Order: sequence, then C-alpha cells, then structure tokens
Amino acid sequence: MLRFLPFLTIFFLYTSLVFTQDLPKGLTEEEKKAYPDFILNYEYGDKGILPPDFPPRTPAEFEEAGGLIITWASYQNELREIVKQAKLRVPVYIVTSNPSNVQSFLTQGGISMDNITLLDLGFNSVWVRDFGPQSIYLKDTDELAFVDWIYNRPHRPLDNQIPANMANYLDIPIFQMTTNPNRLVATGGNFMSDGHGTGFSSKLILAENPNLTEAQVDEIKYRFMGIDRYIKMDELPYDNISHLDMHMKLLDEETLLVGDFPAGISDGPFIEANLDYVLSSYQTCFGRDYQVVRIPMVPSQSGNYPPSASYRTFTNSLILNDLVLIPTYHHSALNQEAMEIYQQAMPGYQIMGVYMENVIGASGAIHCITREIAATDPIFISHARIREIEDMYDDYLVEATITNAHGITSASVFFKTAGQEGFTEITMQSEGDQYTAIIPAQACNATVKYFISASNEHKTITRPFPGATGPWSFDVGGVAVNFSADKTAANTFETIVFQYTGCLDPADVSEVSWDFGEGANPSSSNTLESIEVQYDSPGSKTISLTIDGEEVLKENYILITEVTTHELTISTEGEGQTTPAPGTYSYEENEEVLLSAVAAEGWMFKQWKMDDDDIVYNDQEITVIMTRDVAAKAVFQQIDTGVASWQEKFLFELYPNPAPGKFSIVMTPSGGPVQIEIFNTTGSKVYESAVVAETWDQRFEIDLGEQISGIYFVLVSWNGGREMRKLILR
Repeated sequence: MLRFLPFLTIFFLYTSLVFTQDLPKGLTEEEKKAYPDFILNYEYGDKGILPPDFPPRTPAEFEEAGGLIITWASYQNELREIVKQAKLRVPVYIVTSNPSNVQSFLTQGGISMDNITLLDLGFNSVWVRDFGPQSIYLKDTDELAFVDWIYNRPHRPLDNQIPANMANYLDIPIFQMTTNPNRLVATGGNFMSDGHGTGFSSKLILAENPNLTEAQVDEIKYRFMGIDRYIKMDELPYDNISHLDMHMKLLDEETLLVGDFPAGISDGPFIEANLDYVLSSYQTCFGRDYQVVRIPMVPSQSGNYPPSASYRTFTNSLILNDLVLIPTYHHSALNQEAMEIYQQAMPGYQIMGVYMENVIGASGAIHCITREIAATDPIFISHARIREIEDMYDDYLVEATITNAHGITSASVFFKTAGQEGFTEITMQSEGDQYTAIIPAQACNATVKYFISASNEHKTITRPFPGATGPWSFDVGGVAVNFSADKTAANTFETIVFQYTGCLDPADVSEVSWDFGEGANPSSSNTLESIEVQYDSPGSKTISLTIDGEEVLKENYILITEVTTHELTISTEGEGQTTPAPGTYSYEENEEVLLSAVAAEGWMFKQWKMDDDDIVYNDQEITVIMTRDVAAKAVFQQIDTGVASWQEKFLFELYPNPAPGKFSIVMTPSGGPVQIEIFNTTGSKVYESAVVAETWDQRFEIDLGEQISGIYFVLVSWNGGREMRKLILR
C-alpha cells in the first residue's frame, strides 16, 4: 500500500533547486573551499545529543533488516531496479521532492507501490549511505534507535537532517554525534560492524576529526554505538573518497570480502598491506582467524585501473536479509565471476546484479545509494560455525548465544548429510542466553549441513539467514586405515577399548592384523570390531594396525601405570554389622573407602578402632583413605541400663565442636590422671597436657587460637582406655 508523507520544511524550495544537480559522492570544488572550517566547527542537532544511558549494540548488515531508505535524486533507472528487488524483502522509504513523478516512474517500470512509502523530505544528494541513519539496539530492551553524525560534505545541510527526519517519521529515538563534546564527522560508507562490538573504517575517520585524539574517537563510537574494538586501516592513495566499502565487506562475523587488483597495480599493494595488518593483528569475535574471500576489481573498457579509471568494485553491494544486490559493469566475464564468488561465499542467498556503470564514475555504487534500517524486535543469534571435524567418532557440539528482549520460545539445530531428503531437528538446551545441541557423529568424509532456528512469540529467525536453502557446512575427516582408543593412559589390568576409525567398508577388507604391544591381553586380533585389551605390565605401548598390507603404527600410544594397592581388613567386636562386611579387601592407593557400622538389637555402637587400637573414632560412618594397609574394628557394646554401671564409666565430650579456637573438654570423674594430646592432619602434635577430673561435668579449657583452621584429632588417655575424637577449628 502506498503511503505518502507531506513534510514541509523551510528548505523545500532550496531542495528542489539542488535536485537538478548530480552531486558527486566526493567534494565539489565549492565544498573543498569550505571544508577546513566545516570539519572543525560545523554543529547541529537539538535533541538526542547525549549518548544512550548504556552502550548500545550496532547490528551487522547481514543481520535481519526491517527497511531500506533511498533518496531519489540521480540515477533513477538504477534506483528503480533496486526498489523493485528490495520491496520484496522490506519496506522501502523513498525520500523525494516530487512523489507523484516518482510514483509514475515506478509504475511505468512495472513496479507496484505495495511496501513503498514516498516521503517529501528535504535532501541534497543520492548518497544516503553516508548521511543516512545508522541503526543501533539499546541495551536490555533491544529497542531500535538511530545514531547520526556530521556528514562530511559542507554544502549539503539537508542531507544532514535526514536521520532526524526519518526518526521523527518512524517514531524512533535518535542519538546525535553532532555537537561538542560528542561531535564526530563520519560517513556510512566508511564503516562496517560485525554485530559483536567490532567496527572497521579507514583512517579517514581520524583525518576528518583533527580536533579529536584517536582515543576520543573510539570513546564516542563506544558510547553512541557500542563499538569496543575499532579497527582502522590506512587510506588508499587512489580511492579518492577513502571509503572502506569500495574494497572490503563483511559477509558474516568471520568472513571478509576483499577487492583484488592485479599484482602491483593501482591500490592493490596497499590493500594487501591493510589486509595483512588486520589478519596479523586481530581475530574474529569468536577468537579465530578471519576467512578471506577475494573478488576481482574491474578495469575500464580500455583496461585501466585507478587512478586512470573509475573505482569499479564488486564489494559495494547491499545485503537485505536473503537478498544480495551486487553492482555489475561493462565486463560480462568479471560480472559472472563476481556472481559466482558471492554465491559460493553466501549459499542460499539470492544474488542479483544491478548495472552500475553509469553510477561508478561518481565514486559510488549500490551500497553508497542505499541505507538499510535494522529490524525491530531482533532475535540475535551468535554462533561460531563449525569449520571442520577431524575425528568422525566425536559428536559435534553446536553452541550459540541467542537473545531477544521478549524471550526466546524455542531454538533448534537442523542438520543433514548428503543423500538425506530433509533436515533432522534437534531441540537446543538452554542455560540463560547460552544454547547448545549435539549433532551425532557421522560417517568419515561426510559433509554435514546445518542451520540454527530461533523463535519468539512473533517471528522465527534462522542463521544463516536463508536457513535450509543456505546452511553452514563442514566436512568430517577420515583416512583409510586408522584407529583410536577410549583412553591412552590406564593402570595395569584396566580395560582399554580399541576401535577402527578408518573409512574402509569392512566388506571390502581381506586381511586385518592388530598388534597391541608388550604385556597385552589379547596381544593381537584380526577383526575390525571393537576390542577390549588389558595390560599386565607397566610402560609405554606401541600399537599397530595393518589392513591389506597398509600399516598405521602409533609409537608409545598407550601409557600403562602399575597400580599400588593396599589391604583393608574389617572386623567386629560385639554384635553388629558393617559395610563393607567383615573381611579383607584390596583398594588402589589413595582410594577413599566409606565404612559404616550398625549395632544389633540390645547393643550399641561404641567406636571404630583402627590399626591395633592405636586410633579410635566415635562416628558410625568414617572415610578411610588407603595410603597403607589398614585394620578397622567396629566395637559394639551391650546396652546396660543400670545406674551404677554407667556412673562408674569415664566419659568426656568436646564442646563446642566445631570450635572458634578455644574449646573445652567436659569430663566425668577420672579417678586418676588423664592425658590429653592433640594432632593435626599431618600427624604433628600441637598440644599436650595432663589433668585430673574430680567432679561431674568438670571443664578443662584448651586454647588452639594460634593454629590454622582445619581438622584436628584429640586423643584422650586414662587408666583403662583411650579414645580419639575429631575436632574442627573454624
């Protein structure tokens, strides 16, 4: 449906006059004269001149788009072709001084006005990429907003007003980097974002802001756009506008499309130097090397390159969801090559060419005369795609960060291999914004294709954007003869499972020979099925597998360690049961064994006596660490309810336990001296004293305040017995 906005400004008459001119992308002669003062002093903007409360996120061009802006000035045939394709994906906003003429021109070209809005706003030129609004998402809410900067063309004040006017029309917040101390001169053609906080520009951004340090430029970009890593490359000597989009483009977070001149020609050496700088100094937002796709630059019809020809580039393209519009020129062979390069790098996207030979002379192409608007309510999917798998027996972990301000209702991974009709869906598991799924291991040398789908209550988004028609893919490795083991380090007599991991069909194999090395049981095998092997001797083991005369030998592949074991002997005194039951058991060194004791009816548990009664524990459950042979006896005592009997017994308790440093030993009458000894866990004695308890509940205070926190053992000895209790110091 056609929408028309009558938007009257005081500049309307001036705008109509300016539109009779074809303003270049670069500076006019008059603008060159005004440029020095303009760069230093020009300011405008009366709202939104402060940054957002928190650094926002600047989306990448390859994320979901929600609209497209063009200013209808020069190059109407080219603009019409762009509108024809773009309106099928997103709403198109055409800024024009003559809506009726534009509508007539479009309909004459067979283009309906559905999904097109004509806006009667003031403007000066066609180069909306440079002065149009940059989309951002506000922190936490993901609310769509615009940022604006000072467009670096002195005599085009109405172009500078387009971001604010579009924000007013769309009712979108705007934040303007147009007034000191947040004043920034910039152009959209000299900026690209990966959507994760990394920005790219040529050093034109520094040259056009001479009153700012590089750190100040970075700070403004961070506060207004959330760019926390700003990569700047040297300007190219033969690109007279120094805009990055004339020779470089991000196709996704990790792929750089870079223009390629013939060796040593034009800006070729300088592009190579910039590319080397980026690749050697930076990694992707996922901490990996950038992948680079090269695409040829186009000579003039006479075979010349800049500075003796226009800057014919294929990188000046536009990505609109699953559509990529690329510029084409007079050179049909290179046009076809460029289309194929894009299609290979972006499978599933619709790659379409728009003839730009008439436009490139003004130093611009498709990207320069369009400005996308990011989608509202974005579903952000961040995933480091799987590049290659070496071991076919491993499952493939898919990890992604998926966010939406209103919540994700579902997320899935879809995968398939060659020969499969459709994709298999795996529901992703989530923990906060982190989502995971496991693609099961596939046959060696298989190619796995997959994509991620995420939904909220209103829509579903896929990455890559085309989803099933353009999934990511990775190859599973594999060789003809190979093997693996479920572990490469084990103890003697521990089972190791060997398995064949090669790519041969067992039905095609005639002869198989395994050699598992010295001390192996079995020592050899002639099957491709999994084999369980144990070793009775320590040392490094060399393993070999030979199939039909082809051998794979892995020297020192398995390390076997001899196990040190200790015996635990359990016995009882009195009536009761223990777990494990009384007997002698063998345990590996440092293995922890839980002992428990339960008294029989009419009996009560008294204590565990360890190692010929040298150590006593009163807890029914204790843990023994097997560093030596241990004898443990569970002592049970028959219950005696007679008062005289228990009154004759010597009893004591530790209070409090755990203790802050000071504690008391509370005793019944001892009838003689009582020896108190306290040991730390290394066996060192830290306290010793002798006391006599003459009354009931007599307290003897002990101060261990100088000792460190931890576990101690209190050994109390008296005439007729001794007991050890565990004490915890806090």
